[in-house]
Amino acid sequence: MSFEINPVDAARAARIGLDRPSGPTAPTGAPGAGFSRALAAGAAAHVDAIPASPPREVIDEMLAAQRAVDDMHRRGRELHFNMDSGRLRIELRDLDGNVLKLIPGTRALEIATGRAVE
Repeated sequence: MSFEINPVDAARAARIGLDRPSGPTAPTGAPGAGFSRALAAGAAAHVDAIPASPPREVIDEMLAAQRAVDDMHRRGRELHFNMDSGRLRIELRDLDGNVLKLIPGTRALEIATGRAVE
């Protein structure tokens, strides 16, 4: 399995935080009715377990990651992730797809946690 990282639309990501509903969504049925009461009445229950949009911090991190990807592309580089025999393989490639360097997963984690890039 391998995948490519696609660009994040910065304008859309900035709007996502504004599209969030202002309050919790009540289940269909009488206000304050419990789940079992709503089912007994034949009403459909609505559970909003997944937020309408990611939290602002997540969007900020996604945009920071996109800036890093854009910077790598300007320098003629890209990261490629591949699951090879159940192990993660991270390759630094040029834009023609030539592998320049293999990056161990442990090193990628060090970089992700803020250690200086050599």
